[in-house]
Amino acid sequence: MTDADENTTGMAGDTEAGGRTADEGTKSGKSGWKFIRMIGRGEMLFTLKCDKFFPHILYGFLLIFSVLLLNLMIEKTLVEVEENKQTLYDLKIALTHKNTELIGIEKLSTVQEMLEEAGSELTIPDEPAVYIRK
Repeated sequence: MTDADENTTGMAGDTEAGGRTADEGTKSGKSGWKFIRMIGRGEMLFTLKCDKFFPHILYGFLLIFSVLLLNLMIEKTLVEVEENKQTLYDLKIALTHKNTELIGIEKLSTVQEMLEEAGSELTIPDEPAVYIRK
């Protein structure tokens, strides 16, 4: 008698449609948790006879961790550089604005108007400035 005959006749005991007993279905659920526990405890390496490669595996994880760490550090530096570029651009705009204000104030007519508004007795000199030599 074959396995298919046993499943249809019921001679194999409590079999289900898939050919497994009721106890085997619960065992497969437990074996899944057992497998997860094995991975969590690190026993999977010993089961697969990879314990002799453990230093290489550890070295690989160290390399991956260092690459990720360097990537994050580079990203942080690039963000700081972009922020500094924006600050420099803003400062250049402020400098240009102050230069245009100073050029406007530097005109002789503007200086004389400012002196008159302030009530000062100073006026524009009639003679050119005298140079003192050493």
